[in-house]
This record gives sequence, C-alpha cells and structure tokens, in this order.
Amino acid sequence: MGASPEVFHESAAVYDLLYGEKDTVAEAEWIAATLESHGCKSGGHLLEFGSGTGRHARILADRGYHVTGVEPSADMLERADPHPQVTYLRGDTASTNLPDRFDAVLALFHVMSYHTELSDLHAFFETASRHLATGGLFAFDVWYTPAVHSLVPEGRTVEKANSLLSVSRTATPTEDIPRSLVTVTYDYAVTKLANAENTRFSESHTMRHFTQTEIELLAHRHEFEIVESCEFLSKATPSRETWGVWFTLRKI
Repeated sequence: MGASPEVFHESAAVYDLLYGEKDTVAEAEWIAATLESHGCKSGGHLLEFGSGTGRHARILADRGYHVTGVEPSADMLERADPHPQVTYLRGDTASTNLPDRFDAVLALFHVMSYHTELSDLHAFFETASRHLATGGLFAFDVWYTPAVHSLVPEGRTVEKANSLLSVSRTATPTEDIPRSLVTVTYDYAVTKLANAENTRFSESHTMRHFTQTEIELLAHRHEFEIVESCEFLSKATPSRETWGVWFTLRKI
C-alpha cells in the first residue's frame, strides 16, 4: 500500500518548508507536457496517488486539469490548500476504488519507490489499471537501481527556516542490497522561533529502487506498455548518474 500514514505524522508540519525551494511549477509543467505528448488531453481528469499537501495537484489544476488527489496521511491532507479543481481523498494505492475513469494516473516524487513488497506493487498496478480506460496513461518516477549502486546513498543534513520555524534534518541511509531497498532514517530538530521551543523526532523511510526490466515485467503483467522512460525533467537516457527515472505507461 506504499508509505504508511504514520511516516509523515510529525514531518508533515515542516514538509513544505523543507521542499520550498523545489521547483514544483517546472516539475508540474514538465509532467503536463509529457502527458500531452502521449495523447492525454489538456484539461483532462488526473488521479494522483501520494498527493501530499497538493503542491503538484494545484499547479496542474491551474493549467486546466481536474485532479483527484489520494493521500494516506491525514496530517498531510490537513495542510493541503484547497483548489476548485482539486478533490482530496484519504486513501491508499491498494484499496482505492473510485467510480470514475481517468485520463492518467500519477505517482510523483518517488511514491512508487515506497512500494517495497512485490504484493504492494502488483496491487498498485491493479489499482491504476482499474481507474483507466484502454489508452489511459500511468506515469511515475522511481529510484533507478544502476544509479543507486553507482552513486551510493550518502548521509546529509538539510537546514531550513522561515519566520515561524527553524528545521534541521539529518538523513542516514542503510542499504539492503539483496532486496533493492534503502532505509533512510531522518532525525529532525525543529525550533519554534517565537518561544524557542525545541522538538526532536525521527522517521524511517524504506525505499525500493528499480531496473528498467523490473518495470517492464510489472507493466506486462498488468497489461501496460512502456511508451517512455527517461531522466526526470531532462528526457535524457537513463544512466548510472540518473537517480530518478520517469516512466510513462499506456494501458493496452
């Protein structure tokens, strides 16, 4: 079913601060252009799994799309800003069963990589399939195995602040090479600037990385075809330097 709702229970409050410098507008415009290049109509209906606080959904809606965002974390949904063309629902990638058929199903910012068990991956592909008519698109980005093995996950610390909060987050990765998994433990230190109140907490995110062949096998099993695989945001051919690879699949 992907990431557990508890994974973002405490970090949801600082999520947008940590990723505030991420160029979400450029990402959403690239995604829209990619979908439209494969026949998705501008202004169509998109289903986004792992919609978080709605950052991509709102920008896609500004471009004319109608977006249904499905998010397992109640903490993230509480912080999702409303938009007249975005509907937010609490749910997961295994059990969601909506009456609509969509033009495309999206899983952005490595949502697919949170599916660490083969049973979860099959369930997600089945969920995507039942929400698409023949010809509909299933698009997502994943951690790419050749790059994970070549670049090797490294620890790092990120510090961000705004007028209310100061946040420090240290990431410590641990690899499980036989299972193609990386568990990243995040240690947070959050300070409320108004009263200097400090909070510390930790979260562990286990991520799966994929080869092209693994995605091809999953696609074939669930009656999809790969119509594009490329480096996210650049369209470059994936290489050992390409940590995030984008796949566009079409239901056949």
